[in-house]
Amino acid sequence: MTDNIVPNEEGYLGQSDRSRMYGHGIMTLMYAEMVGQTQDEEMDRKLRTRVERAVELIMRSQDVVKSEANRGGWRYEPGSSDSDISVSVWQVMALRAANNAGVKVPKSTIDRAVEYMKRSYRSERNPQGLPVDMEAAFSYEPYGGRQTFSTTAAGMLSLQVCSQYEAPEVIGGGNYLMKNPPSPTEPWFYYGNYYYAQAMYQRGGDFAAVARQKTEQLLVGLQQPDGAWQPRNGNERSAGPIYATALGLLSLSVHYHFLPIYQK
Repeated sequence: MTDNIVPNEEGYLGQSDRSRMYGHGIMTLMYAEMVGQTQDEEMDRKLRTRVERAVELIMRSQDVVKSEANRGGWRYEPGSSDSDISVSVWQVMALRAANNAGVKVPKSTIDRAVEYMKRSYRSERNPQGLPVDMEAAFSYEPYGGRQTFSTTAAGMLSLQVCSQYEAPEVIGGGNYLMKNPPSPTEPWFYYGNYYYAQAMYQRGGDFAAVARQKTEQLLVGLQQPDGAWQPRNGNERSAGPIYATALGLLSLSVHYHFLPIYQK
């Protein structure tokens, strides 16, 4: 276990390495996926305890007083009073994995996360509150911010791991991604493709088939002779080959069900 990344007294995993709530969600997801996978009972107890404390922090962070638009989501620090889709997706994935591992997550926590994600879907609503545009993107923040393939895939996946598989926003996001697939010129290509591969796989049918073909075509073509992937654009460029290779491998392995979070 990565004991060099240890929680502080409040269970915060993203403090010691300054990865903040991004790292907290990612590491909580990792630990939750490891629960029950070891042959060591003591290790399994340590993992479960760490997941329980990490989940408690995620829930406390969601409870911070926020505006109506930001309520239910997460941002960079546990005490942040705003939210965005890229941090929030890691928290809901961590919560789903924890719940799968037997760590209780209250329904109210999931319901608030669902409401937040749906506010990020860029469509007008009818009098019943349903979106009228069934081919639209999710934005980085509710009611505004950039709208890309990566934010849309993140929004779709967030709702799917909250069991909203047939929500209109998921259907509309899938339709949008069929016409706006990933491109290596995107500033967050590897990061977004990780969400894209999972979200479209969960959508199933032609969505899954097209996404698998697109993901394999792009990533195989971009792989370096030494087997690594190297990010090319924007802020992602400085993240380096370990980051890109990890996300590339995770994107390519979705349909193999190696990880519990990939299962339907």
